[in-house]
Amino acid sequence: MSKRISRSAFLKGAGALFWSLTSGNWLAGCSNKFSFPVRWLGPSMALGHAIRDRTLTPHKGKPEEKKTIYIIGGGIAGLSAGWWLKRNGFDDFQIFELEKNVGGNSSSGQNDVSKYPRGAHYVPIPNEESQYVREFFQEIGIIKGFAQDGKAIYDELYLCHDPQERLFKDGSFQEGLVPHKGLQSEDKKQTERFFKIIEELRSAKGLDGKPAFAIPVDLSSNDSKYKELDQISMTDWLLHNEFDSKPLLWYVEYCCKDDYGAIPDIVSAWAGLHYFAGRRGRAANGEHNTVVTWPEGNGFLVEKLREKLKNHLKTGEMVTQISNEEGGLKVSTQAGDSKKAYQCEYAIFASPRFLADYLVKDYPKNLPGSSKKKNSLTYSPWIVANITLSRIPPSRGVQPAWDNVSYYSESLGYVNATHQNISTRSSKTVITYYLPLSSFEPKAGRMKLYTDDQKKWLKHIIADLDKMHPDIQTYIKEVELWPWGHGMIRPSVGYVWGEERKLMQQNVGNIYFAHSDMSGISNFEEAQYQGIKAAGHIMDKLGHKPG
Repeated sequence: MSKRISRSAFLKGAGALFWSLTSGNWLAGCSNKFSFPVRWLGPSMALGHAIRDRTLTPHKGKPEEKKTIYIIGGGIAGLSAGWWLKRNGFDDFQIFELEKNVGGNSSSGQNDVSKYPRGAHYVPIPNEESQYVREFFQEIGIIKGFAQDGKAIYDELYLCHDPQERLFKDGSFQEGLVPHKGLQSEDKKQTERFFKIIEELRSAKGLDGKPAFAIPVDLSSNDSKYKELDQISMTDWLLHNEFDSKPLLWYVEYCCKDDYGAIPDIVSAWAGLHYFAGRRGRAANGEHNTVVTWPEGNGFLVEKLREKLKNHLKTGEMVTQISNEEGGLKVSTQAGDSKKAYQCEYAIFASPRFLADYLVKDYPKNLPGSSKKKNSLTYSPWIVANITLSRIPPSRGVQPAWDNVSYYSESLGYVNATHQNISTRSSKTVITYYLPLSSFEPKAGRMKLYTDDQKKWLKHIIADLDKMHPDIQTYIKEVELWPWGHGMIRPSVGYVWGEERKLMQQNVGNIYFAHSDMSGISNFEEAQYQGIKAAGHIMDKLGHKPG
C-alpha cells in the first residue's frame, strides 16, 4: 500500500484553502447582493457566554418554591427524563430550559411553506434492544402494532418516502449515497468487502452474549475483542484492513461527519463501525435502512414530548447555580432581570457536561468538564441553513430525494422538508443544508462560526449548492442560518470505552447527569436512554413504584 499523507494533516491545510476559496473565484457566479431576507438565529449565545464568563450571580435569598426533582435542560435527555417520570406516575418535578422553546439540537422552525428541522432530522428504525424508543413510538402512534414475526408495523406517513437518498457525482445524480457509478474494478471489490465485514459485525456477539454494537451504546458487548477498537481511529482501521478506495473512503468520511461532525482521523474505529453495524432495526413494512422522519425532523418528537410535559416546563428561565444547602439542593435561576431560587431533593443535570463546572457549585475537579483538569470533551460546531425555494431546481434526470448529497462538498448536502408531504399542490419547499466544521479544530471552528459574517456564510452555502443545482440563487425566497457552537459530542479515540466516559456516569451527591455526551454518540436514542436512566435511579432512591 502506498504511503499517504494523513487525513488530519491534510485537512489542517485544506481547511484554510477551503475557506479562502469561499471569498475567491469559486464565488464568481454568486451575487454579493441578495434579493431575499436572511435571518441569523441560533441558540442564545449571549446567555451561553454569560455562563462561560461567570458573570451571573445566584439568588441570595431562600428558595421560594419546592419540588422533589428539578431537571436542568429541555433537550431530548431532559424531556425524556420528564416523560419517564410522568409515565410512571411521578408528577412532582419541573424542567428548566434557558431558551424560549425546548428541544435542544432537535429543535425546529416553521414558515408559511413548511415546518423544517434546525438540527437532528431522523431516527433509524429502532433495534429490539432500543426498548424505550419502541415504547415511546408506540405511545405516540409511530408504531401501530406488530406482525406475527414480531416486526413492528410503522405508520406509513412517518417512514421516509422513496426515493430516500441520492448522490451527485461525475456530473449527475445516482440513487443511494454509496458511490457505485463509474467505479474501477478495485473500488467495487473494496466496497463489497467493506460491507461484508459490516454485515458480520452487525450480527456479531461478544463472549457475554451481547451485541458487539448496540443502541444504546451501554448495551453493547464488553468483550475486549470489540472494545479495543476504541483505541484506534477509523482511519487506522481502514488502513489496517487495506481499504484505500477513494470512493469508499469518501463514503466512510461522510458517515463519520453525519453522526459525529468529525473526520475518520478523529473518530474511534469502534464509533465509526457502530454507525454501520449498530443499526439492526427491522420493520414489517420497511427496508433495513429505512428511517422515520418528518418535515420538522426530530422536532416532531420534541412537540410530542412538550405536549405531554406542558405543565412541567419553565422555558426562558436559566439555571445559574445548583448548590447543596441546608434542607436539600438549591437551584438558582434567572429570567431577564428576575432572579429566583427553588429547593429540591434531587436534580437531573440534562445539559452538556462542559456546563457543569459553571453551574454546579463545588463541582469535583476530577470529573469530566472540570476546568481544573485537561478537557477531553470535544464538541463539533455546525451551521444549518434552512432555505425556502420557489421549487426544487432541475435535478439532472433523477427524481428529487429526501436526502441529497454532493461528492464534492465538505457539507452533508440537504434534506427536503416537504418530501414527506402527501399533497403536491405547491411546488414551494424548504431545504435544510448541513455543514459540520470538521476541517477545523473545534475551538477554531466555533471562532469562525461566530466571527464570519452571515453574508460570507451565505455565499459559501449558495456556491456549494450551485454545484448540484446551477443558478439555485434564482429560486431562493428566504434563508434562515442557525449556528451550533457545540452541536454534538465527538467520540474521539479512547472516549467511548475509556475512563473518562466511566467518570461521566458518577452523580454528585443528589445531582444526577443525563445527556447524550455520556454515551459519546449524539442521537435521539442515546439522549433518551440517559434521561430515562437518571429518572429511574432517582425513583429507585425515592422508593417510588410505577403506577
